[in-house]
Amino acid sequence: MIILLLTFTSCSLNADQEASLHQAMVSYVNSRNNGAVMSYVGFTHPNIVAHYKAQGDSLFQIHFDVSDEEERPFFQDGIIKTIETDGDINHVKDEFEKYEYFEEMDDVRKIIIFALTENAGKSWFFAEEEEYYNDKIIAKNKRLIKP
Repeated sequence: MIILLLTFTSCSLNADQEASLHQAMVSYVNSRNNGAVMSYVGFTHPNIVAHYKAQGDSLFQIHFDVSDEEERPFFQDGIIKTIETDGDINHVKDEFEKYEYFEEMDDVRKIIIFALTENAGKSWFFAEEEEYYNDKIIAKNKRLIKP
């Protein structure tokens, strides 16, 4: 069983939104860590899924393939860094520790994952930093968190 620690710091989310975010984030990270491809795709922001689908089946499969334990990274210990809201739209910047299979556990790298909701936290989708800041995936005027 994988335990995910998600630490909330300086939140501007209400209790229901925090609970919903935590549940979705745990599910997203566990799907990646455990190689559950369908769940991983389901929690990924729809713009990202559409972006890779438009590039063809091969690139889509390569991007979302988390089936090989030796190839997929492992994420843990998420910390919320920033929360921005605009009405029902919330963007949350989370920082996770990222480990590669072949690395020593001492070799901790940080990765940024964004949680996004457009319905006041009822459902959340996720994007890695490079996808969040890619204008072809998420338009600059739709991003609430600036680089």
